[in-house]
Amino acid sequence: MKIAISSGHGLYVRGASGDPVPPQLDEVNEARRVVDRVAQYLEQAGVEVAVFHDNTSHSQSENLDTIVDWHNEQDRNLDCSVHFNCYDHTAQGVEVLYVSQNDLAAEMSDAISVAGNFVDRGAKKRTDLAFLNGTNEPAILIEICFCDHPGDCGHCLHGLLPRWLSRKSRH
Repeated sequence: MKIAISSGHGLYVRGASGDPVPPQLDEVNEARRVVDRVAQYLEQAGVEVAVFHDNTSHSQSENLDTIVDWHNEQDRNLDCSVHFNCYDHTAQGVEVLYVSQNDLAAEMSDAISVAGNFVDRGAKKRTDLAFLNGTNEPAILIEICFCDHPGDCGHCLHGLLPRWLSRKSRH
């Protein structure tokens, strides 16, 4: 199995951020950190992984095209994009978006909620997202947590998720 995994948004096309940052999170910085750590863990488990972070795009449409094009150039079995959500400091938890991968999305949402001590918002079908519609292999888009929710940010910065990612990367 080979997984192509990318961080959402890009160096010049910033995603969401909590206010103030820190203690709230910056989506691009945190998504890159999660992608790199998960890739290490998957490689140690014998899974072939390709990683991408967009460092060139300067507009949202260019960013989406760049990410989708990179994924479609890979020889892989699964596409995964990692993001952090944002919603007026009130919503919290993890959710995994999909078009055709309901079971995988539900499993991933549950696993991340347990690992990070997040509310499990579950799998959500989304047919309006460029990444999920544009990739030509099975795909999921992970919203790790809400970068503007103090509780979620606390779990990410000081809670269970960093310890879990650290522990998993050593095994």
